[in-house]
Amino acid sequence: MRSSRIWQPPDVSAQLIGIAALATSFTAVCERCAAIDARDGWSGSTFAGRLDLDLAGGVFLCRRGHQVRVERAEPPGQTELAAAS
Repeated sequence: MRSSRIWQPPDVSAQLIGIAALATSFTAVCERCAAIDARDGWSGSTFAGRLDLDLAGGVFLCRRGHQVRVERAEPPGQTELAAAS
């Protein structure tokens, strides 16, 4: 029997957060949670994550399951090297 679920594309409205080129861990605010918390009078919409140095980015989930895309900034000097080639 086939599933009646219809395929849907990934959430392209995921939040985007930039971290420093050499950062391996971060704490960020989920903007969607912050809006919910502000409406309901709560705070604490932060979450923490880890991005290994060999990865340029990744998708993380906050505590409520909202997608947050984390991208690493280019190391200093990389922009000039890319432009020269």
